[in-house]
Amino acid sequence: METPELTTPDRPARQGKRVAVLGLGTVGSAVARTLLDEDWRANAASRGHTVPVLVGVAVSDVEKERELILPEGVRLTSDVESLVVADDIDIVVELIGGTTAAADAIRHAFAAGKPVVSANKELLARQGRELEAAARDADVALRFEAAVAAGVPVLGPLVWDLGANRVTSLRGIINGTTNHILSTMAADAREYDEVLSEAQARGYAEADPSSDVEGLDAAYKLTLLMRLAFDGWPEVDELRRSVPAFAGETAEGITGVTRAHLSAAARLGLAIKLVARASRLADGRIQAAVTPMAVAASSPLGSTGGVTNLIDFDADPVGRVTMAGPGAGGPATSSAVLADLLVLGNSNASTWEQLPPASEVTVIDDLGVERGWFVAIEGLGAGGLPGTIKEMALASTDEGFVTPPMTLTTMAAKLGLFGQPVSAYPILSDA
Repeated sequence: METPELTTPDRPARQGKRVAVLGLGTVGSAVARTLLDEDWRANAASRGHTVPVLVGVAVSDVEKERELILPEGVRLTSDVESLVVADDIDIVVELIGGTTAAADAIRHAFAAGKPVVSANKELLARQGRELEAAARDADVALRFEAAVAAGVPVLGPLVWDLGANRVTSLRGIINGTTNHILSTMAADAREYDEVLSEAQARGYAEADPSSDVEGLDAAYKLTLLMRLAFDGWPEVDELRRSVPAFAGETAEGITGVTRAHLSAAARLGLAIKLVARASRLADGRIQAAVTPMAVAASSPLGSTGGVTNLIDFDADPVGRVTMAGPGAGGPATSSAVLADLLVLGNSNASTWEQLPPASEVTVIDDLGVERGWFVAIEGLGAGGLPGTIKEMALASTDEGFVTPPMTLTTMAAKLGLFGQPVSAYPILSDA
């Protein structure tokens, strides 16, 4: 297939890079459809971009019926490796998902000297250090803006637009599924299992929602943010994903949040959100976690509902910068993939751009520091809080209370002998 020349009245023709898209799921279909859209192509060219050309698509089953009909000249194949290394492919877009076939495809592309665009947060979180080294060794680009917050541009601005700053901390809501579930539970006074089932029926949650609801998806994204903010790849499995529980089972992610917890928090002016966060300590270590937190209900984080993502960066000298927008879905995610393709039209820059190779980072649990807590105690009934518990409460309601700043060890000693199931949510004091 010949690469078309792109012209505008004021510019000479330029050759667009030839693209292979691996995977034709929700995001892959959106990317392919847009690359074939003449209106989109004309608009991108009018803004000075060298517009890429879709040449081939790889899928697991070429016989499967799909809504997207590829035009003549765009080949469809199940042979991923052959497509990736083909002479008429300049850029590979990896949208397969998973960590095995996707990693193999990316490494084949690197070996063939071809840059890669990926939205694969799990692969990048678990093998990012190795893939970065492989890309640098091959002198090719690896771009992954779409792997965090979908269409909300956070990684590029973190490297360039905040490049004159030293980022000291970041935090945010970076998983739309869990935020939708928690927002609906709080608004409608409904239980977790009921809202999750409804979200699955409406396509807001996967048939197997564990990666989202147990906090893994957010942890994957946090590792990518930490790489660019703090110069190293953390080990994703070192990130805490559960809040402390006493006289009950510890639950990862939002799986232990109940209607009663949300109701008690609301009566104290708080909302419970799954918050990913990381901050740089004076000694160079990074404290980080992905857990439910209690935040002021009227704050930007507390009032963010549905599938919206919101991320704050604290940096010197600028102060606090907030970015928000749609954090999931084919159109939003494809926006970031396409933007990375446009960058590669005239550049061989990876998402980390001019940053030096990743260094070692040490991650510690951010619940080990002294902080305030929202403590949810179920089943108290009319009797309310016993006197020994009231002594440690700044404010309380029937089934919960807020503590002054204290360490987890101190709180555990005070609550360890309490007979009711207790969950302790860290309070984000400056949300």
